[in-house]
Formats: sequence, structure tokens, C-alpha cells
Amino acid sequence: MDATTQDPIDVAAAWHARIDTPDMDWAGFGDWLDADPSHRAAYDSIALLDAEFGAAAPAIAALLPANDDSAADVAPVARPTRWRWLAAGTGGALAAGLAVLLVAPTLTGPDDSVQTYATGVGETRAVTLADGSAMRLDRGSRVSVSGGTTPLIEVADGAASFSVRHDPSRTLIVRAGGYDVRDIGTRFAVVSAQGRISVAVAQGSVSVAPHTADGSAPTTLVAGQRLDIDPATGIAERRAVAPTSVADWTDGRLDYDGAPLTLVVADISRYARTPLVVDPSAAGLSFSGVLTIGDGSRLLDQLRAVLPLRVRRADGVVHIERTGPR
Repeated sequence: MDATTQDPIDVAAAWHARIDTPDMDWAGFGDWLDADPSHRAAYDSIALLDAEFGAAAPAIAALLPANDDSAADVAPVARPTRWRWLAAGTGGALAAGLAVLLVAPTLTGPDDSVQTYATGVGETRAVTLADGSAMRLDRGSRVSVSGGTTPLIEVADGAASFSVRHDPSRTLIVRAGGYDVRDIGTRFAVVSAQGRISVAVAQGSVSVAPHTADGSAPTTLVAGQRLDIDPATGIAERRAVAPTSVADWTDGRLDYDGAPLTLVVADISRYARTPLVVDPSAAGLSFSGVLTIGDGSRLLDQLRAVLPLRVRRADGVVHIERTGPR
């Protein structure tokens, strides 16, 4: 793709339209993203627009006139023609079951009741909490909710994103791996995978602290920040992220800018059918680029296209090793 003189938005749209195609040029895409900071910003804006159109589709469908025909005969809601190039990228995500179109019933009942939600390897789920907050679960996730209108949410495994309405009279708490994330009103995501915890903020701010008080002050994260925690060691690392990349799995992609390979593989592990282990020889590698999730089977192949990696399978475990300098 000749992108030297084109508007970054136009080029980003072209890349996004090809993101799920079998002949996607991942190496060329990564080179284009790295060529100029405006390229990543352009792609993020295109992907965000695409996600917004996908999220609006159910609401648009609900406003259409009733149809007495059977559900099988009802045509899908069409997007405006001028966004046709966006539909190509989202189509693959919809086919893979990544677009969240199912809204679960609002939680009701006493504050001490517990509701558990779990998603399989090929599904995601959206839930409206009793306080009006919205929660979205990635594939292969398990989350429990209690507390009624003052929710306590425990992310046992996988990933979940949250959109919390502003209400100074109450605080929503998300617990994962022995850490509490406290929020008053914002958009953020929490991941618990491979013994690591990640918290990223798209809007507003949250505080993060160990569930059991150890005398340390809570860490405050604001929009555009991510905290990666290793509960086994208590080591936490704060890094900058694009707000539009927070919970980007809802758009069928994983977006990274200089992320350690161990963190990337922790994300990929949510879609893998066998355990993944990063060999010490590859632990120092980092990755910048966008991975398309699809059915989850090509994520490691996409990494291997741009990083010096090889995969070795032994005793039901996939070992990711470095092949040498590239």
C-alpha cells in the first residue's frame, strides 16, 4: 500500500477495512503505524468510530417499525453508505462473536445476593448493573457481582470493561487478584490473566490498592494510564496508553505501543485453548502494533510475523521462545 502521500485518515480506513482479511499485510501495517505518531492516532479514531457504529446498531434496530414477519426474514440494519469502508472491518468482528449485542437483565434483589456471569471462548456479554453502570465481558471471562446499588464486582478470570455513571454518593468497587479498583464515574477496564492484573482508564480516574491494607497509599490512575500488577511480587508498573485502546477487544483488536511481550501474551492467553508460557529468552522483547483477534487462533502468528519468535509445544503447554536478533 502506497501511503506516503495519502491523508492518514484515508490510509487508516484502508488498513481497518483489511484487518480481518486472510492477506492482511501485518508487517506493512506495523511499519505504517511506527512511521509517524499521527498514524496510530488516525487508526484509533477510525476503529473507535467503527465500534460506535456497531454499538449503536441494536438501538437503531429497536426504533424501526415492527415487522410481522419471522425473525429469520428480517433484514439486518444497514449502515450509511458513506461508512461502507468501516463496515468491512466490523463485519469480521461480528462474525467472530466479538460485538456485544446481548444485554442481560438488570440485577435485582437484596444487596447480599451474588450473580455470576461467565462467557465461553466464542462469546462476549454486556450486563447492566443495578446502579445503571454498564459492564462488558470479554471471551473466556468469569465475573461475579454483589452489593445491589453499591456494586462489588470480582473479576475471577478474563477481562471486563466498565462505564460507570457519576454518583458521588456511592463508589463501585472492582476486585481482582487481591486488589481493589475504586471508581465514582468513569470508563475503565480490568484484566486478570496468567496471574497478572491490569487496570486501564479511558475516561475519568480510579484508585487501585491491595484489598488487604498493607500501609501503602492507593495508586490513582487517570485517563490514558494503565497499571500492570504482578500480585505474586507486588510489583506494579504504570504506563501511558491511548484512551481509545482501553478495552479495544470490544472492537476485535488488541492495540499496543511498546508493551512487554509478557503482557501481550497474557492478553492472548484469554483466547488460547492451551496454556502459553514466555521463555526467558523472549521476556525482554516488546511489541508495538495492532493484533486482530478473529477466532483467536492467529494471534501468535501475527506476533511471529514481526518479532523473532518461535513456538514449541510440549506437555500441553505452548512455549514462546526467541529465535535470535532480527
